[in-house]
Amino acid sequence: MKDMDNRFTTCQAISMARRYGWVIALGREDSSCVLGAVALGLEKKLPYFAEGNLCINLYTESLEAGRLSEESVPRLPPGKYVGILAAPLSRTAFEPHSIVIYGNGAQVMRLGQAWLWKRGGTLSTQFRGRVDCADIAIAPFIDGEPQMVVPCTGDRIFGQVQDHEIAFSFPYSMMDDILEGLEATHKAGASRYPVTNWLTYTGGFPQSYEDYRHMLDEAGPPGGE
Repeated sequence: MKDMDNRFTTCQAISMARRYGWVIALGREDSSCVLGAVALGLEKKLPYFAEGNLCINLYTESLEAGRLSEESVPRLPPGKYVGILAAPLSRTAFEPHSIVIYGNGAQVMRLGQAWLWKRGGTLSTQFRGRVDCADIAIAPFIDGEPQMVVPCTGDRIFGQVQDHEIAFSFPYSMMDDILEGLEATHKAGASRYPVTNWLTYTGGFPQSYEDYRHMLDEAGPPGGE
């Protein structure tokens, strides 16, 4: 991204791949967000950071709460990787570690149902309202589990995620299971997208409408005496 003469957040890089169809490499020298850079292992986690100083008075009331928030963020080992490479699947000439799909609530619900098709149970996820790039890109990679992610403030400001959007990320190795689950649950018919509307029912109406219906029943059809 140095070729663009700007520095960017991780969520911006992901959004460029998503919206522009670009293949984007974001390294240490390209990153503008220290939170994302530390999560990716591109920058050191100094004591000032670990103590919660980047949380207090912004996301937490106290340093201790900020410290706990920082501890909860999935992180890659410092210095192990040189950056992140983001691309739309149609242009991915490499095997990605994580896949992210943005959608509305119903679409992401279907992805979660697909994941549970073979496994059952529940899909556990995490929320902190910040550093969602760690949940999107890193958590599936290191934990081997999918994530339903409510986009954070930064993703909305810099990545320009819209209010109706939720993210679903998962390890690339689970792609076949997700696709199989989508197909199977769609075929089963209980849950599809677009969601099927149930229309064969009698609706309820205000009491005055019902009272008039009774009057009409007593009066008989038009033209009758």
